[in-house]
Amino acid sequence: MKKALIFILLFFTVSFAKEVIVNPEIQKKMNIKTIPATYKDITLSKTYPAVVSEDPTLSFGVSSSVDGIVDTLYVKPGDYVKKGQVLLSVYSPKIADIQANIEMAKVKLNTAKQVFEREELLYKEDVIPYVRYYNAKIEYEKALGELNALKKMLNSYGEVKGNSIILRSKIDGFIADIKVIKGSPVNVGEQIMLIHSHERLWVIAQVPFEDVQNLKIGQTAFVLAPNGKKIQGKLTYINHEIDPKTRRNDVRIVVNNVGDILKPNLFVNVEIPISSSKGLVVPSSAVFVENGKEYCFVKNGNKFILREIKTSQKDEKEAVVISGLKEGEEVAYSGVIFLRSSVFGGGTND
Repeated sequence: MKKALIFILLFFTVSFAKEVIVNPEIQKKMNIKTIPATYKDITLSKTYPAVVSEDPTLSFGVSSSVDGIVDTLYVKPGDYVKKGQVLLSVYSPKIADIQANIEMAKVKLNTAKQVFEREELLYKEDVIPYVRYYNAKIEYEKALGELNALKKMLNSYGEVKGNSIILRSKIDGFIADIKVIKGSPVNVGEQIMLIHSHERLWVIAQVPFEDVQNLKIGQTAFVLAPNGKKIQGKLTYINHEIDPKTRRNDVRIVVNNVGDILKPNLFVNVEIPISSSKGLVVPSSAVFVENGKEYCFVKNGNKFILREIKTSQKDEKEAVVISGLKEGEEVAYSGVIFLRSSVFGGGTND
């Protein structure tokens, strides 16, 4: 350890505690790398508190097409269901009545068919007059029409099994509410249960009035998920009224909930671009804070000169410098910890 320390000291010279001289060989060993400060288009973003809510356009209310009684309930609140999955069956006296009439119509049709076929044969043999044959044909067609009408009526109620109708989910989603139990009566059109799809969600952010002026419908926004991921969304609505309690505008962002990361009623932050301009940009790793001031190291030959700077914004990748640095100046973005400790010592004070 002592030998390594002596080796490093042989190649490091600290001048006036403001610059560090490092020869190329040591620069390579310590992985000290530089990049020029450059002007580029930058976007100023701000972060706001928000809450996740369900997208009501992706909700599906389940109701019966006929009066009846809940026969079997296959799901419970909170269950995840797939599109086409059976939710419940409803026994209906009306369906039972139609089914009985269909059976009677089948018997009537079968009888009419037999009579018609017999009369047709006799007519062809010139045994009976045409009127008798024609009447048999009319009765057969009438019986066939009655049966088809009953079947059509039955089909109009949806999927039927026995004397019950089968209700299936129209979407993938979660059972949010069930208003019945087995044996409960249900009426036509009355909501039995509610299903919410979380495939797409709304995120309602509260934005100060002065920032709302810079927002546009359709622009990109980002939801900062609890797992650290940024989920891209689209701003679709800006409330024209200010909340009297928060003095802010509600702004709606629609996001695709890939991986089911977000949940309704979850508190999150959203990042919304407010404005864009050109700025002097360096890697965020080039900037550090010491005693409340921001610094970077500017390369000049083998010298790395400590330079106090100021930044206007900084994320995990880039920092925008507003003073202390010029375009084209080379700044160290890798190996900064070695240069920093050479000037300020082993301890840091961010």
